[in-house]
Amino acid sequence: MWHPTIKDELSENEFRTLTIGETPLIIGRTSKGYFAVRDRCSHQALPLSDADGISGRIFRGLFECPHHGAKFDPHTGQARGLPAVKPIETFEVKVEEGTVWVKLG
Repeated sequence: MWHPTIKDELSENEFRTLTIGETPLIIGRTSKGYFAVRDRCSHQALPLSDADGISGRIFRGLFECPHHGAKFDPHTGQARGLPAVKPIETFEVKVEEGTVWVKLG
C-alpha cells in the first residue's frame, strides 16, 4: 500500500524521519533521487538516524550510521562499510504531485 510521506522539497544529502503505523522510516535524497529505508541499522538494530543527538548522514551517496560508522547504499540497502555486512530494509518510493510516496507491505 502506498503512503504519502513528505513534500518533494529535500535537497541532495538531506533526510527526514517519520513513522507509518509501527514502521520507523528515513526518507532521503541522494544524487540518484529519493530513497526510503527502515530506520534501523543491520549491525546492532539501533536507529540509523540518530545516536544520542548525533545525526546519521548521507555522504558520497551512502547513508552512514552514527553509532559505529556502518555505511549503506540507501537505494539498494546493501552494506558498503564495516562493521555492517547485512543489508538494511528498503522501500519503493515515487514522487507524484509534489509528494514523496512510500510503498509498505
